[in-house]
Amino acid sequence: AAGPWPILLEGPTSAGKTTLVEYMAARCGHRCVRINNHEHTDVQEYTGFYAADSKGSLSFQDGLLVQALRKGYWVILDELNLAPSEVLEALNRLLDDNRELYLPEINETVKPHPNVR
Repeated sequence: AAGPWPILLEGPTSAGKTTLVEYMAARCGHRCVRINNHEHTDVQEYTGFYAADSKGSLSFQDGLLVQALRKGYWVILDELNLAPSEVLEALNRLLDDNRELYLPEINETVKPHPNVR
């Protein structure tokens, strides 16, 4: 909880890994979001997509990960081993020393809020 670096928790199913992170986030006063991965996970679930707004024009809607990065939430990438390679490629720069996420749809690089874990 003290550092901005990503961590990897491994263990058997139902060992309490997710609950542990959710508990730590709550104890530290932070919101925690969980993104479940599977073989059909689309990178747009993470980054965002264009959708019609109330006026009928297209606007970009931030995905769950981008919202968390902007607002400083803790993020659990659950079952990341099941995510397709394009999702892992999109996350690469965020999880390495660059700590940024590029959104090609809107040509923006998102730098995480300091509270993101």
